[in-house]
Amino acid sequence: MADFRLKHLITTGVREAEMIESLLKDNNIEVIVRHDEFGDYSMLYMGFSAFNIELYVAEEDYAQAQDLVSSLNIKAEQKEDESNRTENDQNEKSFSHYLALTAKIIIIIYLLFNLAALIF
Repeated sequence: MADFRLKHLITTGVREAEMIESLLKDNNIEVIVRHDEFGDYSMLYMGFSAFNIELYVAEEDYAQAQDLVSSLNIKAEQKEDESNRTENDQNEKSFSHYLALTAKIIIIIYLLFNLAALIF
């Protein structure tokens, strides 16, 4: 079996990820979609996600995929090493982390209220 390696292409929102995935598939580039945090479950239960989506492609298709994505002019997060991040980047990440936790808590409370209504 050939050595198959994935390379991170882009991290972006749901709608942009759908456009990019479609563009890549139209150009015969296989893409793997990974939802951040709770996003996959959110898509399943509520039909939308407020979390980012990461797209991965094969290493040999990476250059072509990067050219296609750059032609769309979509702003996206670029993955960086932890050593290259500034303190400001870490503060932004912690804010988004707390925002994600708040969203999880709200969803859990909503589900508990609906469960309580069914029981009583």
